[in-house]
Amino acid sequence: MKYKKTIIGIIFVVIILFVGILLTQPLLIKAIQAKYKSTDHFLVLKKDSRIRYEEPAKKNALVLAEVLTSSKSDVERILNSTFKKPIEVYVCSTQEIFNEYIFLSENVRGAVYWGKVFLSPGAFNRGSLTDLVQHELTHYLFYSHTGEKAHIKDVPLWFREGVAVFVANGGGNYTEDTDIYSVMKSQERKAYLSRETDFWFKSNDPRDAVGKNGTVNWLLYRVGGIFVHFMHDTHPEYFDNLIQRLLSGEKFKLAVQASYNKSIEALLKEFTNYLQAHNKQG
Repeated sequence: MKYKKTIIGIIFVVIILFVGILLTQPLLIKAIQAKYKSTDHFLVLKKDSRIRYEEPAKKNALVLAEVLTSSKSDVERILNSTFKKPIEVYVCSTQEIFNEYIFLSENVRGAVYWGKVFLSPGAFNRGSLTDLVQHELTHYLFYSHTGEKAHIKDVPLWFREGVAVFVANGGGNYTEDTDIYSVMKSQERKAYLSRETDFWFKSNDPRDAVGKNGTVNWLLYRVGGIFVHFMHDTHPEYFDNLIQRLLSGEKFKLAVQASYNKSIEALLKEFTNYLQAHNKQG
């Protein structure tokens, strides 16, 4: 009888803990649901077996097939690396279904989760599909080298998104005939110099990347991306070395120090000084 009461007590505690998790950690629950949600109903596109699609999204899958190979090649060329795992892109038929796999964002167009690239219908009717695919494939290339946990743990959020913006912009070609200051919008410069975006360079909470309406916060993405361009343009060889170190699994701050012989904080200070100097000239 004594043991029976003990077992009942343990079960009661477990139930209380489970209910507590449900109430206090809704994102954890959504993450678990997203990870184990089946993709078995997605069909393989005959034209390109890397693409899976839901039946109503076949037209979008065919559009994707026209840009996937070139986008993959561009990512590999710009980052001077190759994918270590086969690419799988899942084309969802509705935003609602996409949201079930991408639990943190409600209205974004694409994302990489659990080793899969997902695209919503918005990928095909808002903005550039090629830019988006290159952005997401950049995330996937890092994942294919380091794994999901290491990539997220060892590389800060702002750089993960910033380097994806850098690649989608065309890498070094983006500023080939101009300079960093000129490609930044006044709103972006103002936000950075006023320290409005300081938190972005310290955050590792993916919720910070998404605005209140569930879409990507492009101001943060742009500012981080432009700083990545600055890191590249000031010393392209250092930047290439940094990318290779990160892909090998080296922690971000150590990789930056080894590549540039200075800290990321020092590089941010140089970026600030650069923008301030150009502001005075203007």
